[in-house]
Amino acid sequence: MQSPEPNKSYKDNVFTVIVSYNGLQWLKDCLDSVYSATTVVVVDNCSSDDTVNFIAKNYKDVILLPQQENLGFGKGNNLGISYALNHGAAHVLLLNQDAKMAKGSIPQLLDFLSNHTDYGIVSPVHCDWSGAYLEASFSNYMSYDSNKSFYSDAVLGKTLRAVYNVPFIAAACWFIPRKTFEVVGGFDPIFFHLGEDVNYAQRVRYHGYKIGVLPKAYVCHDTKYRVYEPVERYSKDYFYKFNYRNKIKYADVNLSNWEVKLKYNKRQVLKTVLVALITLKFKAVFGALKEYRTYDELYTSSQLSRLKNQEKGSHYLTSEMDV
Repeated sequence: MQSPEPNKSYKDNVFTVIVSYNGLQWLKDCLDSVYSATTVVVVDNCSSDDTVNFIAKNYKDVILLPQQENLGFGKGNNLGISYALNHGAAHVLLLNQDAKMAKGSIPQLLDFLSNHTDYGIVSPVHCDWSGAYLEASFSNYMSYDSNKSFYSDAVLGKTLRAVYNVPFIAAACWFIPRKTFEVVGGFDPIFFHLGEDVNYAQRVRYHGYKIGVLPKAYVCHDTKYRVYEPVERYSKDYFYKFNYRNKIKYADVNLSNWEVKLKYNKRQVLKTVLVALITLKFKAVFGALKEYRTYDELYTSSQLSRLKNQEKGSHYLTSEMDV
C-alpha cells in the first residue's frame, strides 16, 4: 500500500466522527491517522475500559461526547454527525474505532467530492490492519456483480479509474458531503447495530446519489480476529439477526412490492408452526410462533421507516441545542 504525502489540515470543514466502545487497543492508531488533519468528534458508548480518560488525557482537541448508555452504532453516529453539521462541517468522515486512514487519503476523498457532486458517499480501498492485503469483506463488496471493472482493471494492467461505483460499501470508512445528510438524513434508529449502513446506502441510491470507491485512497480496518459462530434457531441471537436482516429487506425504499414479500414469508412461517405441531416439536412451535408475531412488528417499523425515508430531509439528526 502506497503512503502519499501527509495530510494538511482540513479542520475547518472536515469533521471525523468516531463511535467508540471499549476500543482502547485501536484508538491511538485510529486517532493519530485523522487528528492533525480534521476536527475529531468521538461519541463514546459508555465504554467500561479507559477509553474516555485516554482520549481526554492525550488528545486535548478531540470533541468527546461520552454517553451514559450504549446508543448503538447508528444513534451514536447520528449524535456525532449532528454535532459536526451544527459546527460548520462541509464534509464528514465516518471512521470505525478499529480503522486508520492512510496518509494522503483524506485530501483525495475531499478533492473528488468537491468535483463530483452526484456522489453521496465515497470510500477508500479497505485493507486489513497491516495494509498488506485487502480486507476480506471489502473483496466481496467489489465483486464482479457490484463492479465488473475493479479487479479487471487492476489485474489486467489497465489504467485505474478515478472512482468505481458500487451499490454498497461498509461504513467502516465513509466520506460524506453535507448535502447527503440534508437530503437523506442520518442512520435510521430502527437498527441498533448491524444493518444500518446497508439501509443508509439504499436511501442514498433512492435519492439519486452514487456511491463510489477511490482506488488510490486507503484505510486499514482490523477485522482479522472476528469469528462468527453458528446461531441456534429461535435463540436470542437468532432473533436479533432475523430482525435486522428483515428490516434491511423490507425497509428498503427501493423495493416496491415489500408488503407482498413480507406477507408471503409470514404465511410460510405459519406452515412451519403447523408442521411442528403435527410432529409434536413444541420448542419449534413456540419459536416459530414468535417468528410469526415478529412479522407484525417488522411490518409496522418498515412501513413507518419507508414513509419517512422516502421524503428528503435531515431525518434522525438534531439541532445544535439538542446535541
